[in-house]
Amino acid sequence: MIYSIFYQRLQDLEDNIAKDQELLKDYEDELSDTTNPRDRAKYRREIKRQRESVARYQQEYKDLNQELKGSQSAQMQKVESQLQQMDAKINILLSGQVAIYEDLKKTRQALLNRYGSTEQVVIRAIAEQLNQNQLLLTQKLLDAVEANQVPDQQMQQMLALLEQRIPALPSSEVETVGEIIKDPGMDFKHRLKVALPIVPMLVEYEGEIELGSGFNIKSAWKQLVDKLRRK
Repeated sequence: MIYSIFYQRLQDLEDNIAKDQELLKDYEDELSDTTNPRDRAKYRREIKRQRESVARYQQEYKDLNQELKGSQSAQMQKVESQLQQMDAKINILLSGQVAIYEDLKKTRQALLNRYGSTEQVVIRAIAEQLNQNQLLLTQKLLDAVEANQVPDQQMQQMLALLEQRIPALPSSEVETVGEIIKDPGMDFKHRLKVALPIVPMLVEYEGEIELGSGFNIKSAWKQLVDKLRRK
């Protein structure tokens, strides 16, 4: 009974964070669209209030984590991820790094444009969790698949590994991707393209894979497959 109360508090916390994420997205859009100094000041004040909310949510999460004895449930991990995303976005929006953030939004949109409207709904939620380097890697992997730079056997190998690893990620969007890539009526190459944005969430590679003009897709692909195997 006691544990059910704590888990209800966790559900309430997740719901409240999700609502504030939607609000923050609205403020972010308005801030980037308006040039009126008064309006920009108003939205910055609202974003600062969001920071106060995040601080309260972080304390609530900390308390629940202690009560639930450091539970590593998918829901706990999801709440922690939500808080990290909100905190990072607020810091960017209030630190004067809006230009950097706009570049990130453009890169994210460029990734979404590679998918159909139905798939974009799922990919958008995943792309929101990726940083600039992760988004660029995903784009390069997609380029390689579309240009037939990776042998079919290696692509099928990657797809099989992703099918195994995806259930470990705490996200309803990831579950949807898992369902899509198991669809036998869909070409395996297309299923892999839908799954590729998940790769940065499953492996650590920053500082190891060079994303410049000398990017070696064969080497990068092998590194990623090897890491997925070791997980």
